[in-house]
Order: sequence, then C-alpha cells, then structure tokens
Amino acid sequence: MCGSQLVVLAPPYRNPTSLATLERGAGLPLGSLVLGDGDATIAVLAELTALSYRAPWAVPCLALPAHQQPLEPLLLLVTELRDRLVVVHRSGAQRVDDWAQIVRCVRRRAAPTAAELARWVARRLRQRDIEIPLRHQFEEVLQGTPADAGLSVASYSRLFAHYGTYTARDWRALGRLAVHAASGRRGERKTYAPISLRTVCEYARKYLAMPYHLVAERLGWEWVLEAALRTARYVAPERRRGAHRPTGPACQQILRNTERARVSS
Repeated sequence: MCGSQLVVLAPPYRNPTSLATLERGAGLPLGSLVLGDGDATIAVLAELTALSYRAPWAVPCLALPAHQQPLEPLLLLVTELRDRLVVVHRSGAQRVDDWAQIVRCVRRRAAPTAAELARWVARRLRQRDIEIPLRHQFEEVLQGTPADAGLSVASYSRLFAHYGTYTARDWRALGRLAVHAASGRRGERKTYAPISLRTVCEYARKYLAMPYHLVAERLGWEWVLEAALRTARYVAPERRRGAHRPTGPACQQILRNTERARVSS
C-alpha cells in the first residue's frame, strides 16, 4: 500500500478526522478538505490521486516542507490534481497541525476557470463528449465569450438533454454559483456577470436544495457541482462501502508516472 497520512477536515473545519474513519461511514461530507502528509511526496500524491476518483468533490491538499522542490514536474502527469491541489507548507519534519492554516490556504486557491469546471463535470459523469459544450456555457458567463458556436441556447439545451435535466441556462447558473462559492469570501469578482446575493440564494435552493448559509459555510467549488448533480439525479449520493486505497498495479503506475516526472525535471 502507498504510505501516507490522509486527514479530513469537514465543515465547520474545526476537528480533523482520519480518512479511514469516514470511509467506514457514509463517505466524505460535501465541502471536505483532505490533507495528505508524509515523507514521500510521490506516495502522498498517489493517495490523493486515488481519492480524486473516489470523492472528486473533496479539496485535495498536500503538506510540503518549506524547502521542498517545486511540484510542477510531478503534477504534469497527475492531471486529476493539476488544477485543484492546495499546497500547505510546513516547517521541517513536523506534521501539519494548524488546521486554520489549511483553511486559509484553501480560501486563497484561485477560482476555477471555465475549462476546469467543464473538465470536472465531464469526468464526474464519465461523459467526455459533454466537456466542450459545457466549457462554452461557462465561458459565456465567466468571461463574456459568446457560446453560440453556431448553436442557439435551445440547441445546446437539446444536446444537454441527452445527459440529464439541466439546460444550457442551468449550466451557466451553476458555473456562476461554483465560482461564487470558491471566491466569495475573498470578495473576488472576476466574472463577466457578477452574481447578486439574492440570485445566489435562489440558485442554492434550486440547484443545491439548501439555504445560502450552508453554502457560505463550505469551502471549495467542487462540492457545489457535486451537490447540483445529486439534486438533479445525475449521480447518486455516496453510500457506505469498504475503504479502498490504490494497491498493486494501479498504485505502482501512479508512482511510476510521478517518479518519471521527477527524474526528467
């Protein structure tokens, strides 16, 4: 088994819990942060990569010594983490135990791009064909880039109907909501169409089936998309299942990929 320590911080982000404990229950709560810590960075990345398949709505965090070499060469081959990983620096060989520091690092993470949102949804649904049409919707509301590509909103909606109930306008609303959840606490408003609090409240009720104060209590944007997919029954809520960690060939392949990136750098 790949050696590392994975710790979960679930809302309200006060008390850490071991990942194994939560996996014996109903799974990771929406908005969870998962910190990977260990002496072998490659092994920790392997664990976080495996987790991204089991619980893609969790925010992956990696503890690194302050003197650690840059991660970019390793992340080039770990596409599941490349856009989402939060790095938390620790001093010396000590484990990270300042949970408020982790929360601060996650809050400072850049808001997702249209491409990142579309890629996440496509992977979650295991429908790669939906990625480009989704990216067009997100680009329109986040960047002001027209999404027509020769297609009307109705045409896009008919295309999306093959995958579920959300229309083109629904996906655009979800893009705005996800970015707001990721950047709202910092007051960051880099979207083409800023979203009002009233609209956020309406979207939270419609797409997430929860009041706004619960949205404000959670960190990250991945959980917003996950909750919206569950609300519309694109995916089923996680049920109890045995803990799974990468072993054997799967784990070794991840390790070989990251080791190859390290050596080539």
